[in-house]
Amino acid sequence: MGLISSVLHLRDVERDRVIPTLDAILQETGFERDHLLTVSAGGPHTLPEFDPTAAPGPCYAASPLNGRWLTLIEATWPATGAVHLSKVCSRISSALSCYALALIVLHNDVFFYNLDYMGKALDGYNSNPQYFEQKRLSEVEIEAQRHRPESFAALLPSGCTVDELRSLLSRGWWDAHDAGRLDEDGLPLSEDELKPFDEEVRMRAFGSLLQLHGSAGSYPYATWGDTRASIDWQSFLAIRYLPRQRLQRARS
Repeated sequence: MGLISSVLHLRDVERDRVIPTLDAILQETGFERDHLLTVSAGGPHTLPEFDPTAAPGPCYAASPLNGRWLTLIEATWPATGAVHLSKVCSRISSALSCYALALIVLHNDVFFYNLDYMGKALDGYNSNPQYFEQKRLSEVEIEAQRHRPESFAALLPSGCTVDELRSLLSRGWWDAHDAGRLDEDGLPLSEDELKPFDEEVRMRAFGSLLQLHGSAGSYPYATWGDTRASIDWQSFLAIRYLPRQRLQRARS
């Protein structure tokens, strides 16, 4: 099935403000916090009763603020009725008046992001707009999905440029489209461009460029589920939610 990774980054926000905000967002969709505990060195997979694919409610792992960014990892598949990460991104950015950046890699085939500021959508990205489509998209539909990396200008570390970010994001499908190298199905014509782009590599490069993990080293969260990932898990807090009715029954 391949890699699936969902990560939210918040700029210049302390964790003790994020957790109650996340509680309020989840409560609106019928979930209440069940546990708040420190993650062990083995990562979220070592949490009690952890099941990433069949969890009854969402579970997140929240880092402290590192540099300018805090990391919130969606550690489970979205539970039925839970808020999609892109909506959590928008809601938190509004509630905390901050920049929020949601990153998602799906099956290593496609990479998405949403950038919001104070609840306003600034930019969105889809590394391959044709991925879920059965027929070629029109130019109007494609342009509606085009990324605008200029929105990141105020967020780039010293020495990084918008053009550098644009080059990373355009590599693959977008470069083929802009050069007129797509076939009638919207797929790249050349053999090299037709090969699936490793989106985990792009997500890692993207996170490293923006220093979303708080340092100039390699971004570790694209493959956070790998036990070999270089992550200080013991600095994270796990936040687990269960359906409100289930918690009420357990407490009665």
